[in-house]
Amino acid sequence: MRVGLLGGTFDPIHLGHLAAAATAAGCAELDSVLLVPAGRPPHKGDALASVEHRLAMCRLAAAELPGLGVWDWEARRSGPSYTVDTLEAFHAQRPDDEPYLILGWDAARDLPKWHRPADVLALARLVIVGRPGMSEPREDDLRSAGIDPRRATLCLGPTPDVAATRIRDLAGGGESLAGLVPPAIETYIRANRLYDGPRETA
Repeated sequence: MRVGLLGGTFDPIHLGHLAAAATAAGCAELDSVLLVPAGRPPHKGDALASVEHRLAMCRLAAAELPGLGVWDWEARRSGPSYTVDTLEAFHAQRPDDEPYLILGWDAARDLPKWHRPADVLALARLVIVGRPGMSEPREDDLRSAGIDPRRATLCLGPTPDVAATRIRDLAGGGESLAGLVPPAIETYIRANRLYDGPRETA
């Protein structure tokens, strides 16, 4: 099977993530896509929501879309979540499946700065999705990022311009998240007060 892997902090998961998954699945003819929430992202600060909440939100989102699932390997391990470790674990657990790493072009062009980038590229084919406000990469751009164009599928249709930072700010202010996250995710965020600001105590 051709399995797409879409990693991220997912703090929270939003419609931009889901559009990227759907675009990649259709464009690259993937059999399924797995959301892979990071336990401890190596290049970002700590997530505001706990890994348990982020996993729960991913599972809620995946339940609404055919062919979308969640793989909790990164969330369960200790230490930083390096993509190369995730891909090695995928090959060990699912040797008959072929992984396709789904990346926005903003992330893909920074591949040379990743941990063991050559191994990442050897372990998975890439599916590169378009990012709002970014020009589409050409083959020369891929080569400049150390990517063999023959090992990458470009899926550059438009995806929504949604930022998790804005969602957290809106949620903290009690404002609507309509058009940014699925309704089930907004309900979960509200019920668990995930991004509420500090409150005064009596």
